[in-house]
Formats: sequence, C-alpha cells, structure tokens
Amino acid sequence: PDAPHIKLALDGVEIIANGSGSHHQLRKLDKRIDLVRGATSKSGGVYIYANVKGGDGGRLYFDGCSMVWCNGKLLAQGSQFGMLDEIEVVV
Repeated sequence: PDAPHIKLALDGVEIIANGSGSHHQLRKLDKRIDLVRGATSKSGGVYIYANVKGGDGGRLYFDGCSMVWCNGKLLAQGSQFGMLDEIEVVV
C-alpha cells in the first residue's frame, strides 16, 4: 500500500502528527501499535498519534490511547478508556 508516511519521509518530514478518530475494536490497539512502530522504524522520525476518547452518542466508542513514537521506540502512551471529562497530556 501507498502509506502517506513513506512519501512524507522521502520529502524530508521528520515529525508526523496524526489526529485520529479511530473507534474501539477488540485488539485494535495492537494493530495501531504495529503500524506506528513500523512507520517510525522504517522511515525514522517522530510520530505523534492522538486519538479521540469518548462516545458518539450511539454505537461507537473512541478509546483514546494517544502515543508518541521515535525511530521505532515508544516514548509515551496515554490511557485507553478512562474518564471522559479529563484532559490527558502525554509527554
């Protein structure tokens, strides 16, 4: 597949920020981790993944779990689920 991070890295981008609205599914966090780890392992740089936390008022729930990766290593990870009226800062 033509992943956007590959072209960005080849163009010299060193920091990628991904504001996401990825809903919760069983074991989906493992897939997210593998994708972001792979992206930063192959092309280097920093990858900031920020995911929505909360519900849409219907059937979807967004589980949060924001992450910061650098060169294939996890630097920080927010909580998955938790209180919806909090603001969590991951550093």
